[in-house]
Amino acid sequence: MSGLTALLALLLFAHDGGAGLRQAVDESASDPTPWMIVGTDPAGVSHNRPAGWPTEAGRWNGKGASYNPATKRISFEVHRADIRGGSIPDSRTTAAGVNEYFVAGPGTGTSGVSGTSVLYLANADGSEPVCIGCIDLTDGRGGVTIWKVAPGLTGTPHRAVRQSGTTVYANQNKDLPTWHPSGAWLIAGVEMPRHALRHALGASEVGMFNDLWAISADGKTWVQLTDYATTWAYYDPIALIPYACAQTDRCPTGCQYGGDRSEGGKFPFGAYSCSAQGAPPPASGTMRPVMSNGLTGDLPGSAKLAWAERVGLSPKYTWGGVLQIAMADVVISGGLPALVNYQRNITPTPNRPDGQNLWSNPAGNTLIGAGYEAWGFAEGDSIVTLASDVFVSTSDPSTSHPVAPWSQAFTDAIAWGWRPPFQTLINVTAYDPATYGYSDNAGPYPMKKFGHWEEPIVASRGTPVPFFAFASSANLDPPWNPLSSRSTFGLETWVVRADRARPARMLTGFNHRGSAGRTVAYPTAYDPDERALYLSVVRDFVPGANPPGAVYRLRVPAL
Repeated sequence: MSGLTALLALLLFAHDGGAGLRQAVDESASDPTPWMIVGTDPAGVSHNRPAGWPTEAGRWNGKGASYNPATKRISFEVHRADIRGGSIPDSRTTAAGVNEYFVAGPGTGTSGVSGTSVLYLANADGSEPVCIGCIDLTDGRGGVTIWKVAPGLTGTPHRAVRQSGTTVYANQNKDLPTWHPSGAWLIAGVEMPRHALRHALGASEVGMFNDLWAISADGKTWVQLTDYATTWAYYDPIALIPYACAQTDRCPTGCQYGGDRSEGGKFPFGAYSCSAQGAPPPASGTMRPVMSNGLTGDLPGSAKLAWAERVGLSPKYTWGGVLQIAMADVVISGGLPALVNYQRNITPTPNRPDGQNLWSNPAGNTLIGAGYEAWGFAEGDSIVTLASDVFVSTSDPSTSHPVAPWSQAFTDAIAWGWRPPFQTLINVTAYDPATYGYSDNAGPYPMKKFGHWEEPIVASRGTPVPFFAFASSANLDPPWNPLSSRSTFGLETWVVRADRARPARMLTGFNHRGSAGRTVAYPTAYDPDERALYLSVVRDFVPGANPPGAVYRLRVPAL
């Protein structure tokens, strides 16, 4: 195996601490048949539906499960069709292409009305689900307290400020929770109470118009950890959206991010939000926060948090714009979580895996991914798993891969060794005829050589053979055609050993030939106690939407 792959395997093995040798689950298990634990199956049978689930809420559903070994509980998001939010049209807006805004609470608008994502907690098997955020929660009522703690750039936390009388409304999206190692707190994306465009976009699944919040496991204490809107220097005050750097009538600095390396303009630098001269682009939302497995932050007793920040909007991009990584330590100060050592605009590349100070594209030819999405921490927390287009990989080294907005459709699952001095960036799903020799996609040449969509990626914990589980569009029948993705795009869950000593294996088969519609089946968490993956499964998936799904479990076979 290559030197980088060997280092990756060594990092994973080194932090196992012998836990894998004590693994109680039968390593010879060979039946990786997934089973539903949350949601409604195709026959209409609901699995672990909570008592009192309203008919108006639609089918019982769930996805984005996160597992906490300390409490043996899961958290996940649920779409509630009965909790409605909409936009308000307004002709006074000044941001290009924006003429409406969302307002949370009873004064929400009547344009583009949609349901809301909320959080549920349950046992590891999906039983006894309980909702967090299904009702309006007001500070000082019913034992609820709401706080705000600004993120700190140093190791000293800022003071928590009580938000007296403030309400977190039921119709603010709350999604993609991740657990603090103790199990006492969740970190999740919570929709801004007012923002541009539609309610459905204000979600961590989309990465727009939301902030990070810490929420106690009993749902009584809410702590706002970021307040992105206060960081915008140039923004539309009516719709509440930062101006795009390309909107030069409103952005005095213009697009200051260098480099012209696409077919028709700056990529991805023309899609950044406007910032002051010499300053990196501000964030307008968070996508998929993930917490370290242990208290392994840079400060004693802290956990490490990684997430993607939205730093630009554009419909031309697969992610809807540019995403960059942010990281911080989570400390408990005065009984409340706070972010310290906050770093942002991190863009690791194969040649610069530290990812520091690349936001302006120094030298004008640095390959920086237009999108980075964090998915989890590996054993020992020295590796963060990412999805990104930064490798622009192909199945044929002689094929030139043009960098353009549409090329983001070829996303790779990546292992990022983020902690010095072992900083590495490894393409786990790089084409390899022996380990991962996927078939071409159905696009025209040279597109068919650009690989497949491989996202997300989840690492094992406590196993004798470390592995990565990932989702891929590879080897579907008929194959995925990026030019007609609405009818051919699907994902199945795969697994590959970290040492790549054996071929990768496809573990699911939802998209069998003749199946009606395409399904995305992707891993979101791993239960080391049962050697089981948690999967999100969305049937009849339509790219660009955020439809409800179901949560499955799948035991990983011997590798």
